[in-house]
Amino acid sequence: MPNPNSLAIGGFTHPSSAACAPEPMAGTWENVDTNTRGITVVNYIWECNDVILCPVGELCLNPPRTRIRVFGSCHPTDCDWGESVIQFHPDGNWRYARYDQGFAKRMVWLRMETNGQLTVVEDVDYQDHRTDRVTWYR
Repeated sequence: MPNPNSLAIGGFTHPSSAACAPEPMAGTWENVDTNTRGITVVNYIWECNDVILCPVGELCLNPPRTRIRVFGSCHPTDCDWGESVIQFHPDGNWRYARYDQGFAKRMVWLRMETNGQLTVVEDVDYQDHRTDRVTWYR
């Protein structure tokens, strides 16, 4: 016979959500220049993570996982450069990711403008005889 003083609770709960601030850069950004020979799409991937219990019994934060996937102009379909982890510049405005494609090492810089547009800067260090270049996409 159940104890009348005990309480049983059952059922399902909704998944918990983490307390992270919204990320305005999150989403897919397309170059407004449809004839570009450079970067065509930047997919900014932002995942908020929950507070977790550390091994010593203290709460600690699992930082958000932020990365980008870049596509460059190729024919007949755009080239997928793959994903790269985002780093945050100390000035607080710029973020960047590194790509090592063998023939070229690239830094892709990102900054959100006050008008809601994303500025992308591609800094290319060619590993062969070609001249290095910096290209701004606005």
